[in-house]
Amino acid sequence: MKLTSKHKKEVLNYLKNYKLMSLGTYYKEPWAASVYYLFDEEFNFYFLGSPNTIHCKNIAKNPKVSITIADSRQKASDKKVGFQARGLATKINSITEVKEVIIAWNKRHLDVPPLTFKTFSKVWKSKLHKIKLTDIKMFDENMSEKDEERMWKV
Repeated sequence: MKLTSKHKKEVLNYLKNYKLMSLGTYYKEPWAASVYYLFDEEFNFYFLGSPNTIHCKNIAKNPKVSITIADSRQKASDKKVGFQARGLATKINSITEVKEVIIAWNKRHLDVPPLTFKTFSKVWKSKLHKIKLTDIKMFDENMSEKDEERMWKV
């Protein structure tokens, strides 16, 4: 299915409602981690991760990842709505890109003190990662059977 501007807007609006995603990685063994994320209009996702975590070690060996984002408050009896995707993850090394992500982080996470580049570079051992999505799937059991599951290439 072609990702139209209408679909893109729908997906972006869904993603704005949540801050936590499940990140699936694989190298020798599969691993999943919950991480806070940012995203941009081109479906690039950003997250912080320590190089010592299993998921970041896996990404260093195999950049293929999967992610899911759903409302954890959905009841088993509710009609399910969610987001699934896959893509390629890389560590961000560009200072310019790190600064841009910090600005976006501060706009999205108003519930914590603002992050500065100086603080980020001195205090955090975590590294910024970028996931360039290749495939997106939205499911919404509230929609018609034809539109309940939709998948797009990015």
